[in-house]
Amino acid sequence: MKKIITIAAVLALAPTFASAESFQEAFESNRAMYGKNHTFEWNGKNFSTNHEEEVEAAVAATKENALDLIAKAKAKNKEAAKLGFEWKLTGGILKDAQKAADAGEYRKALDLAAQAKYHSRMGIQQHAYAQSNWHLSVPQ
Repeated sequence: MKKIITIAAVLALAPTFASAESFQEAFESNRAMYGKNHTFEWNGKNFSTNHEEEVEAAVAATKENALDLIAKAKAKNKEAAKLGFEWKLTGGILKDAQKAADAGEYRKALDLAAQAKYHSRMGIQQHAYAQSNWHLSVPQ
């Protein structure tokens, strides 16, 4: 009976041991399960499920910090647009971030700027993926 239980346990855990997750896979699965502000362990080290833009936005909600992050988000969006991978909604988010900053709603401005910068970074990643996988879209 012990043999059967041991074999069943090994078979159940085999996929976990066999698939060595990349950091990106570990990050994405933990982010999907727990959301932001969660800590997970990968290769013996602790990491956060926060996107880098969320970390940038987690500063004091001041006019200076809001305008600085809005400027960074605009620059990143310009970079994505130059590659032809600007997301349609990002421009509106940047306008909303600027309106919030002008109205003195600095926390809202920081959060919106972080969101816009994230979208721009994802657009740049899409470009990189398209460049390295263009052959997958060619009919055979």
